[in-house]
Amino acid sequence: MEARIKTGLLVQAGIRHCEAKLLSAMLRRRGDADAGALLVKVSRLDGSAALFSRVTSFSGGTEWQRSSGEDWLPDAEIEKRLESEIRFDPDIWIVEIENPGGENPFEELS
Repeated sequence: MEARIKTGLLVQAGIRHCEAKLLSAMLRRRGDADAGALLVKVSRLDGSAALFSRVTSFSGGTEWQRSSGEDWLPDAEIEKRLESEIRFDPDIWIVEIENPGGENPFEELS
C-alpha cells in the first residue's frame, strides 16, 4: 500500500498544475486537510461538465474515477450532485476546473 499524500497538499499542487497549463482552477470547498475526499468538477464552458473523484484502487493506491458517468451532463445536474455529496460528507473538498478540452489535469499528478 502506497503512502497517501494529504488532500490539502494535493489540492494545492493540482491548482498550481492547472495554472501552469493556463487553465482556470478554483477551490470551491475546503475539506479535511489530511484525509478529506476530493471531487473535481471539469466544466467544458459550453454548459456541460463532468465530475471526477479520487478513489482508492484495489491495490491500495489512488486513482481517478469519472463519477458522473461517461456522458457530459448539464452543469445544473453536476451542481445537484455536489450538493448531495456535501450533505453526505461535510469534510469533502471540491475543485472546479474550466477546461474546454474536458480533461482532468489532476489525473496527471497521480
